[in-house]
Amino acid sequence: MIKLRFKYAIFDFDGTLADTEKINFSIFQQLSEKYNFRKIAIEELNQLKKMSAKEVIDYLGIKKRKIPFAIKHGKKILKDDIHTVKPCKENIKITLEKLKENGIKLGILTTNSQTNVEKFLKANEINVFDFVVSASLFGKEMKLKKIIKKSKLNTDDVLYIGDEIRDIIAAHLVHVKIATVTWGYNNIEALKKHNPDYLISNPEELLSICLN
Repeated sequence: MIKLRFKYAIFDFDGTLADTEKINFSIFQQLSEKYNFRKIAIEELNQLKKMSAKEVIDYLGIKKRKIPFAIKHGKKILKDDIHTVKPCKENIKITLEKLKENGIKLGILTTNSQTNVEKFLKANEINVFDFVVSASLFGKEMKLKKIIKKSKLNTDDVLYIGDEIRDIIAAHLVHVKIATVTWGYNNIEALKKHNPDYLISNPEELLSICLN
């Protein structure tokens, strides 16, 4: 009998499950005109990948009071095309199915909207998640705490999987393990500086992490 190292695996969405980098770059360019953000060239993405979300906000000169409105607007634009977005890795779906088959509850915790996530899952025929929770840009820590409390879990039971520095920070603050993927928003060097518990380059690595 397989013994579970983690009972819950909770995933970030953008850059971890869904390959939204190109479409989000396009959306950001639209938002920059409306909200007077600094426009960025595609060549700047490598530099931005070294930064935390807070550093990016400062670099782009985004006024904090505009952030909630811009994010809401961006989600609305994305809604029309989210069905065209594919998973970040071809084997993500089968890895998720194997985790589910072995009794691990799967969830999504994201700053994207629940509607966008559900449209993506439907379009890609991914039907394994037990819940989807939406959080504010820097609200993942609080939402993780609520999930753990509501489900009466120990923090040792939970693995969070994300692609950004802010995912690592949120997981550390809640004292849950974090598996950070190398195919997402932040680059490997930036991620390593924040000491994720696991650093993975292939979704299949989650099987050996979660299953004994």
